[in-house]
Amino acid sequence: MKSETRTELMAIPIVAIVLIVGIILLAASVAGAWAWILIGIGGLGLIVILAVHYSRSSPHPALSSAPPDPLASQPADDTFRVLVIADESCVDPGFPAKIAAHADGRTIEALVIAPAIGSWLGRWTNDESAHVDARKHLDETVTALGRAGITAMGETGADDPIQATDDGLREFAANEIVFVTKTGTSTDWVEKGVIDTATKRYSIPVTHIALPAA
Repeated sequence: MKSETRTELMAIPIVAIVLIVGIILLAASVAGAWAWILIGIGGLGLIVILAVHYSRSSPHPALSSAPPDPLASQPADDTFRVLVIADESCVDPGFPAKIAAHADGRTIEALVIAPAIGSWLGRWTNDESAHVDARKHLDETVTALGRAGITAMGETGADDPIQATDDGLREFAANEIVFVTKTGTSTDWVEKGVIDTATKRYSIPVTHIALPAA
């Protein structure tokens, strides 16, 4: 999966930083107390620089990396294709009806992507709990859609919902993108601007479905 590859690549700078810190500490142990003071000042400055950099950088991929128009590669059939980006298990009885609302009676095919959303510490330590939760959300959502007569398949995706959407559109020519959130959860894609970003980024309709809290 693309998200797993990204996590593996993140380990490279971590290892490099650990090696550099080890070399600096070894040098400082020989040089004396002033070296430790300089290292402390330099480390504090590096933390400030990194904090400013990440606060200003966009959490989403650049607009230039957006996938091509999915409508241009759609098969000539009467199937309504929906890309569902779900941050929770979508088992609410009204969920399939909301998915079908824009299909105009056509057969519905859905690709469900459950982003593996975890903390920054979990990503740095390669904690798999986010992927376990995402797989649970995915399986339950696909099962719920299948019981409602909607052909559905799915996969876990990148922790960034926009990146997950980009990846999904590269393999699935959707007619519509549906972001599904659940009231009261810690992930609020509306407040974080994910829905607005997607609406401006993609040429197909973007819908937000807010399911009631369990």
